[in-house]
Formats: sequence, C-alpha cells, structure tokens
Amino acid sequence: MCGLNPRSRLVLAKLETTPGSDPTPAVGTDDLFVSMDSPGIKLGVTQVGNEPASPTGYELPAAIATIKPTATYRIPLYGKGLALSVPVLPRWLSVILASCGHVDLSAGSPSGSEVIWTPDSIYPRTTAVGGAITAQKCTFTLYDYLARDGAVNTGTKILQRMVGCRVSQVRIVLTVGQWAFLEVDILGLSVQPVASTNNLSAADLDDVRTDFVRANAAQSQIVFDAGTYALQSQSTTWTIDFGATQEEGDTTSAGVATVGTRQALVTASMNPIQTSGTPTPGTDITLMSDAQFEQEDGAYSMAGSMTPEGQLVDTGYTLKVAAPAVQIVFDYDTSGSVVRLPTTAKAVSANSTTPPISITLS
Repeated sequence: MCGLNPRSRLVLAKLETTPGSDPTPAVGTDDLFVSMDSPGIKLGVTQVGNEPASPTGYELPAAIATIKPTATYRIPLYGKGLALSVPVLPRWLSVILASCGHVDLSAGSPSGSEVIWTPDSIYPRTTAVGGAITAQKCTFTLYDYLARDGAVNTGTKILQRMVGCRVSQVRIVLTVGQWAFLEVDILGLSVQPVASTNNLSAADLDDVRTDFVRANAAQSQIVFDAGTYALQSQSTTWTIDFGATQEEGDTTSAGVATVGTRQALVTASMNPIQTSGTPTPGTDITLMSDAQFEQEDGAYSMAGSMTPEGQLVDTGYTLKVAAPAVQIVFDYDTSGSVVRLPTTAKAVSANSTTPPISITLS
C-alpha cells in the first residue's frame, strides 16, 4: 500500500545558461522557500481540432495537442542577513525576480549596503558594487518535488519540472499585521513528470525558517497631495504584469518553443479604512477638497520599511516596497465636495530614469 505523504514538498529554482536547457538544480543549493498552499506546476493542455469540412463526416485520426505549463507560487518575503556587510540575496530575489528585472548591488551608503530590484523583463541585468553591469539570464528551471513514498533520502518522489521559465506576473501582497507575500505566476516549457528517488535530506529551504517580514501601516498606505494626505489601507496588493505569452513551435512535437514578455504594467488594489474625518451619508468619507482631488496625478506611495521581529534594521533582513509616482482612481461625487475612498491605483514612472516600483533589501 502506498504511503504517499502529500505535505512533503521541495521546490528548486536555478537560472539557465541556455534558455530552455535544464541546469539541474541541486538540493541544498537551489532551494526556494514557498508556502505549502502554493498551486505549483500545472500542465495545461490545449487541443486544436484538425478536421476538414466533409459531407461524409470524415475525420482525421487525432487532434493536435500542445502542453502549455504554468506555475504559481506564494513566497513569504524574507531576508538572509549580511555577508561582509553586504545583504545576502534570497533565492526569490537572486533567481525569480532577477530574471525579470534590474538587481542593483551597488545601492545604499556605503555602496553595497542595500540591494534594489526594479522590474525590467526586456533587459534583466545586475549592477555590481563597483558599477559594472552584467546582463542577467532571463529564464530559469523549476523542480517541484510534490510528495514522497518512503524515506526522504531513499523514497520515491513525484517530480514535476518546467524549463525556459519566465515570470508572467508578480503580486506583492501587503496586509497589515500579516506576513508579506510575493505571489508569482510563471510560464514555461513542459517536461514530463517523473518518479524520482533523489535524496532530499540535504534540503535547507534557502537557509530560512523564520525572519519573515510583516506588513505595517506605512507599507499599506498611499501618500499624496504633496505629502499632506495619507490614505490608510488594511491591505495593498501591487501587481507587476509582464504580459508573458507562450509561443508555439513549428512542429507538433516541439509544442511551446519559447516564452515572450513585455515591459511591466504596475497597478495596485487597496482596502482603504477610515481613520479620520466626518462620514457623509451615501459616501465613504469626506476628506478632500476640489484642489486636492485635482492633484491626484502627483500622488506617490509612502515607502515604509519592514523588519522582522527580533532583527535589527538594515542588517540584511529589512525590506521596503516603494512606488514613487502613483495615479489613484477615485469615485468622484458630482456635488464637487465628496470623494469616496479609492480602491485602485496605477504606478507610473516619475521620469525616464525612475522605475514605477522597487523592492529594497537592506
């Protein structure tokens, strides 16, 4: 009788030297810490009918089927401390986000005391402490050991894999008082699932068991009107959409040949709460004048930092999400005196050199 343990799970992620070529992620080196409730890899199948029009109802033997795998993971945000006064990169940053953005290792004062990630799926790159820029690999391989039958070292595990992976969408979920999460949707090329007896006993879950950050009021609020008004929110989710698509190959056997992306579109959804002001019947809250409302295009997000309990600020565990220029969408009352609390926003580039959103590790 099978003793399959569905809660035994390990996810590995490793950048590819050649797009679509499996670099064989190693247990204990390429571990990616993910939440147990992550959906993981799904091998979606698209069938294309191949039947000609015929009065006799003639049919060809089979339809064309293409496997289009996707993956979704929920990753609690965490840091890993310092090494020689420089933040150690967690795997969610060094692989997942590095494949679709700019990782600046030279940030902060002194140089290298901070790491800043900004989205850029067209030209992913890394800036070293000395300023040298290196083009980053834009694809990675995922291994997802779903379960096991028997011992961790010798038992049989179900191994699902995806190669040529690219990030389709990133959601930064900030709920006050709860762990901050990175939810990532991934597209890639399919690899047949297999039964594996690989030894998983060396798994270290990216060397982290605690030190997850909790979202705070500063991270969930949007500040606008030249900094005079702070919109409090119980939760804020920033969505970074790269619009990834799976592109077909020329032959049936090839299926999906590659995954393409575009530059990021950054939006936010909020769950605003009333913290001050006088409520008006039929509205959420009356707080803003006409002049304030007209300045919504100059809104910006307050970038409060998050540090896990038991850790000091700026010791490699502090995280900060910042959107320097935000356009807020309001429900505006026709009386000209009432503005309902907004629930959506769009992050834009303040200028040609400022990205719409950033994640800082310090």
